[in-house]
Amino acid sequence: MAKSNIDKKLTLEEYEKKYSKPENVKAAKTFLFIFSASIGIIIFVCLFFLVMRLFEIHKIAGYVGIGVAAIIYIFVYIIPIIKIKNTKAFITNVDQSNASKAQKYNRELRNSIADKMIDLKANTEGVGWYSDELIGKLAIARQTKNDKEVKNVLTSIYDKDVRLASNKMIRDHAFKVGITTALSQSEKVDTLFVAAYNLSLIKDIVFLYGYRPSDAKLAKIYQSVIVDALIAYGVGNATGSMATTAVTKFGGKAVESIPFLGTALGTIIDSVAQGIINSSLTVLIGFQTKKYLKKEYHLQDILDEIELDEEKELESEQEMVESLKEDITKKAKKKDLVAA
Repeated sequence: MAKSNIDKKLTLEEYEKKYSKPENVKAAKTFLFIFSASIGIIIFVCLFFLVMRLFEIHKIAGYVGIGVAAIIYIFVYIIPIIKIKNTKAFITNVDQSNASKAQKYNRELRNSIADKMIDLKANTEGVGWYSDELIGKLAIARQTKNDKEVKNVLTSIYDKDVRLASNKMIRDHAFKVGITTALSQSEKVDTLFVAAYNLSLIKDIVFLYGYRPSDAKLAKIYQSVIVDALIAYGVGNATGSMATTAVTKFGGKAVESIPFLGTALGTIIDSVAQGIINSSLTVLIGFQTKKYLKKEYHLQDILDEIELDEEKELESEQEMVESLKEDITKKAKKKDLVAA
């Protein structure tokens, strides 16, 4: 997120040409809804089949499973989706008609993010994401209403504290996904955990940064979550038989002489393979989310440095009005003196 001297000197026309692209807002929102709903359907279907499995074991277990599944669905899907949706995004795709409003909106959003970081550090125990030194500087900048300093300190926080915290967050989620899917031995459980953990990771990264990607970018991230969940389901089916066959083929007589050894080793290899693949997919989701967030913060930073023609015209208008006031006042006084 380091600033570029070249980027600072861009005019609005140059910014439009370089960074703004034609965007169908309704289409972006539609795809965002479709992909977010698809994630919900995937999680619902996985929970449905798991509950049906409980009914096969015992009716009471099935009814208990319905209640547990409902709670799981609320916490792993409904709450994350709502939290992500309710988080604001920077406006970076602008033109002459909305550039000034976008600058004002982005400035207010930066201040809001700064206030949340300060409040979180002051009132929440055990949160080590942001350093005391930078949060202290941020608090001073907000108290003095120094918008430029707020932006500078936020940039430092994102480049240092948030970068380290987000990487740790991604690794922790990926490790949990890897271990869970390696041990589950169930395609439905694998799919459920990959979808749920990836959605949770997106929510946590968005909370850490304080803003979310635009609708179009968020739709792409949700699309990746869907693809990863489907891959997790397919991996479970594909790797099992392949692993057992490979162990039997390369282990030779040593494996054939011990009953079930080939199957056991195949299962272990299959589990490890599933865990590694699914954790790697989670890492990709995390870094995709970070990439979009970093890019949009960088763009709003560039946009903020552009001196808009509208502001120049407003200054010229005010100068002209003041000049007219002086001239009219002088003329009126001169006329009064002559009349007297």
